Amino acid sequence: MVKRLKILLLGEYSNYHNNLAKGLLELGHEVILANAGDHYKNYYRDIDLSYHSKNKVKSAVKRIWIENKKIGLLKGFDIVQIINPNTFSRFGNNISLFRQLFLNNDKVFLSAVGDDYFWWKAYREGKFEKSPHKGTLEDEGKMQSIWETSKSLIKANEFLVQNASGIIPGCISYKIPYEHFSNCRKIILQPIDVMKHDFIENIIRDKIVFFHGGQIGRYGFKGTRVIDQVMSDLSSKYASDLIYKRTDSIPYDEYIKIINETNILIDQINFIEPTMNALISMLKGKVVMGGCEEVFLKTHGIKELPLINISENKKQFTSKVEWILDNRMLVKNMSLLASDYVKEKHSNIKIAREFVKEWKN
Repeated sequence: MVKRLKILLLGEYSNYHNNLAKGLLELGHEVILANAGDHYKNYYRDIDLSYHSKNKVKSAVKRIWIENKKIGLLKGFDIVQIINPNTFSRFGNNISLFRQLFLNNDKVFLSAVGDDYFWWKAYREGKFEKSPHKGTLEDEGKMQSIWETSKSLIKANEFLVQNASGIIPGCISYKIPYEHFSNCRKIILQPIDVMKHDFIENIIRDKIVFFHGGQIGRYGFKGTRVIDQVMSDLSSKYASDLIYKRTDSIPYDEYIKIINETNILIDQINFIEPTMNALISMLKGKVVMGGCEEVFLKTHGIKELPLINISENKKQFTSKVEWILDNRMLVKNMSLLASDYVKEKHSNIKIAREFVKEWKN
């Protein structure tokens, strides 16, 4: 009989840990989610670490107080997985809190699924051919990221790498910064709750509906400016063939509602592989334009393209949109292929089994 693990998933990012938790619960494990809700997204958690206030100083003080008050609840687990070194405030006693996690739990893992010090270090060392780093700096109007200038964040990241039982990357982009460390494990793909989202037949009516969900403050990260420029030109040129929908930082439920009415999701232009939102849209039967570079296909042994690769090259991006307009009869088949890919590779129960196996090694 498989041992029932007591697992703490600490921190949240794009519903990553929530999806994983559902898979682990299906396998019979005990799971506790502790996070701050990932800002306005307000994801579910068992232990609430939220601290947000309209006043930045009050938020910072409240965050430190809550983390120190609730650290006592984060003990006695077989497995602790931390989603990011910024889980505890850089203005507080973050290293001390991380030390308590290591002292009071059996195994602690770092999940590499977002930006951190080593992700930025790898960028400065020229290890990425395609990434959102440049766009992120444009968004922030800075020459350097906070991950490069904050000694507290850098030390926290280094501490976790030095002490974690393992570092588990969620994709190629997050394995690159860590692959030279001896405790870096294999890539485990993003978990998606495949039972939650129904497949919707991708029917094209008079015009093909393209949609891009922007995020205020992250236009450079997602490539929104380039996407808007290209789609504005094409909307004028092919006014009788396509509709371009745009939103900014809308609630998740509203975002999904628009996805349901969309034929083609334009996700991001700066990644080599699909993101969480792209995968959910693919599962629902939408054709996605995003990251699908050759290294992604080779690494995961993918024979048929599950999504359409785009980049910041406007000519390349334009040609891909025009290809869709010329081959609209293929959209239905591409939608089925995309959905099948997510079900096969990203099912949260399948991914949960992979995590359990890796945690036990």
